[in-house]
Amino acid sequence: MKYVGSKEENIEYRKRPGAYAIIVDNNTDKVGIVTDGADYFYLGGGIERGETKLEALRRELIEEAGYSIKNIKPFKEVGSYIYADDKNGYLEVIANVYIAEFDKKIAEPIEKDHTVLWVKPEEYEDKLCREWQRYIMRNFIKERAEGNNE
Repeated sequence: MKYVGSKEENIEYRKRPGAYAIIVDNNTDKVGIVTDGADYFYLGGGIERGETKLEALRRELIEEAGYSIKNIKPFKEVGSYIYADDKNGYLEVIANVYIAEFDKKIAEPIEKDHTVLWVKPEEYEDKLCREWQRYIMRNFIKERAEGNNE
């Protein structure tokens, strides 16, 4: 697994595995990302105790967007050391990233401050809030240009 960013010395990081998706719209070549009004990031989040990666991904997509997903394909796994916030502290993020499509709207999103935006990946690659997310988007753009993640 590739790690991006650096680990600060003398800091204890809590492991936080997560499952995230780049949501694709094959009709427009745009991808769905989320904003909370301040930052841009992928749909998805932490894997809860007893959940598989895909169970967590499906749960998070319903919570954040209200959609089930289909055509789920593993994309990349990446690690990063981050300071999240005062509540979560220092985390060792282990992000399992998938490529998927929205399927059916099955609920209203629980996380009301999350808005899905349909964007051209190249225009948002440097706007994503975490270094590991930017790394993933650069890889997605490169592989799509090469025809590897259709």
